[in-house]
Amino acid sequence: MRTATNGLHALSACALVICLSACEPAAPPTGPATAPTAPTTATPAPSAPEQAKMTASSLQTLLSVFAGQTAADWPAFDNLSAVRWSDPKPLNNPDTVSPDATHYRGGDMLLAGFGEVDVPDGKVGAEAGIRKDNEGHVGVVLHGNANTVQSIALQKFYPSDNTKSILQRQFSGDATVKPIAGDCALDNGTSAANTQKNAFYELTIANVALPVFAETYVDEDGGNQGPGSTNFVFYRAKPQQRIARMHCKAS
Repeated sequence: MRTATNGLHALSACALVICLSACEPAAPPTGPATAPTAPTTATPAPSAPEQAKMTASSLQTLLSVFAGQTAADWPAFDNLSAVRWSDPKPLNNPDTVSPDATHYRGGDMLLAGFGEVDVPDGKVGAEAGIRKDNEGHVGVVLHGNANTVQSIALQKFYPSDNTKSILQRQFSGDATVKPIAGDCALDNGTSAANTQKNAFYELTIANVALPVFAETYVDEDGGNQGPGSTNFVFYRAKPQQRIARMHCKAS
């Protein structure tokens, strides 16, 4: 999975289908792993209390490495139990002009608070179908330069309007999710009216050294690739230029 040329932060719907259709919605192993083949039967989802316990800290664990005093190097993410890596190491990204996204590494993880839904099974043409999966099963892509990780992108099937609530329930009660910008006039990099419902937040998380900045946006129409999507992008610094380019209003 790579970023799109004009978006440091977009995962293509096709890449998401490939990643999530190739990975069972089970707890990831503790080390890097190549993605398994598509399952023939759905893995039973954990009970609600077990799921909350297992997944509530998944994003927090990932961000605790990301949001250190200095940018983390790629090996710092190798052994996160919260993420199952489909790429065992960072790969070159030819689809970008950004110096902060020359490399990427993909995997998958589970967000808390979702139930079972129908998702594409990853097949194409006449054989394409659906299978059951947890809606919180997300594709994960780290982006960075040759040495350090600079941003993180998550993408799940189905557009969701309540992105602030989704973020809040990934953390313990003392975390804050503060809106900083929204109601954007333009889609990024275009003169077209904003259709992706971009919103920006500042996250203050217990035991995480620095605030993390998040952007959320949706793709309402997945076309042939699926039922639309919700995207989450995490930055180490406030994405002020991006907010300004889209003419977003301060919250």
